[in-house]
Amino acid sequence: MFRVIGVETGEHPRREFVVIRNQSLRYENLRGWAVTDESFFSDDLRALAQRLYVFREELMVEPGAYVALCTGSGENHWARAGDGRSVFVIYWGKDRCIWRDSQQVMLVQVAHVAPAGVMPHRAQTVR
Repeated sequence: MFRVIGVETGEHPRREFVVIRNQSLRYENLRGWAVTDESFFSDDLRALAQRLYVFREELMVEPGAYVALCTGSGENHWARAGDGRSVFVIYWGKDRCIWRDSQQVMLVQVAHVAPAGVMPHRAQTVR
C-alpha cells in the first residue's frame, strides 16, 4: 500500500517534490498509480492533464522505501534517504511548479482492470 507522506513546494520545479512511501510489508509495484490533486474531481480537463502524473513503467518498491516525484528535470536514480531507507528519485520534467496552490495531493489507483472484449455470458432462459 502506497501513501503520500509529504509535499515540498518551492519557487523552482527542481525544489518541488512529492514523497510516497510503501507502507506494505512486501514489495509493491507503483505502475498504474497516479499522483494528482483536487483537480482530479473537477470538470477542468486541462487542469487535470497538467496535474496528473501516472507511473507507467514497472517500479518495484521495497517495504518501507520511498519514491520522490520531483516536478523538474533530472535523471531518475536510486538513493538513500536521511533515515537510511531506499528512495527512488523520479523526475517529471515540468518547467514550472505544480503543487504550490494545491489543497491536497493524493495517490489514485485503478481498482480493477478487465481484459478488453470479455463480457459475461447471458443466462439462458429455460422454456
